[in-house]
Amino acid sequence: MIKNLTKLFAVTALIKKLIETKESKSEGVTQLHPVKIPGRTIFIREKEYLIRENYIEGTTPIIFLHSWGSDSLGSWFKILPSIKKKTSFVAIDLRNHGKSDSSWKRWDVDENADIVISILKELNINKCHLVGWSMGSAVAMAIAKKESALVDKLVLITPFSWLGGAVYKDKTPFKIFISFVRIRERLFPNLNPQSKFSFLMKSQAIKEEFSDWAWNNLHKSKDDFIYADGGRFVVPYDAREWINQIQNESLVIIGGKDKLVPEETSNEVVSRLNNVQVINFSDAGHSIPWTHDKELIEELSYFLGI
Repeated sequence: MIKNLTKLFAVTALIKKLIETKESKSEGVTQLHPVKIPGRTIFIREKEYLIRENYIEGTTPIIFLHSWGSDSLGSWFKILPSIKKKTSFVAIDLRNHGKSDSSWKRWDVDENADIVISILKELNINKCHLVGWSMGSAVAMAIAKKESALVDKLVLITPFSWLGGAVYKDKTPFKIFISFVRIRERLFPNLNPQSKFSFLMKSQAIKEEFSDWAWNNLHKSKDDFIYADGGRFVVPYDAREWINQIQNESLVIIGGKDKLVPEETSNEVVSRLNNVQVINFSDAGHSIPWTHDKELIEELSYFLGI
């Protein structure tokens, strides 16, 4: 039995080694960044969160909330430089993401919403626009429900009303799927960032000169198992019963070819909102801020009055 286990671990270690992270092509050379927006940390409930800020007097701050498995730059590196001289914004690394603190304790969408609300209070921001992508859209809707007066306008990119609905028709298969994700992330932590990197390069969402930055950004020193666990922890999220409580003026942006959050899933959100406009990028998948950044900036500028 022990010998068999030893062989199993040896084989696993060998396979893992074969797909280990490649070395940066320019190891020892300063990597080029597509955007240089320094961040600082802020403490909320004894936890440290990274924020990236930009302030223009007389403008309403836009709060950018990233997708699951990304961070404040990974999601918005093509958006922030284009609006930096036009408006105020705060981009936040949510819990267990980017350079913010991690925890093995259970966390969910509501908790991330409370954290963002606390950060905004700490920054003395009492009116803002919210822009959320995928998981970030769920956090944005939760904030709008909790603190409607805090939010001027709401932009939801590829949103879903419940996470299970974005992949499967009920929660049980989704929980099984997440369990496999957790096992995969423990044994082969580089598969997910490798696939994202390949997509970025093949879709030409990032220029070749920024490839080292993209690779390193996707391989942050974050425990992949903790990150993957986030999928299991946000499964209970279900906004279907309360989305209609949101009264804020909203814009929903849908990807017509989105396979992760299909068009019909985002349209379910649209059907439950009270004051909503819809933009459908018919040729876009799930990664609209990466692949359709110019179109997205145009729609944000018009809707938010940038």
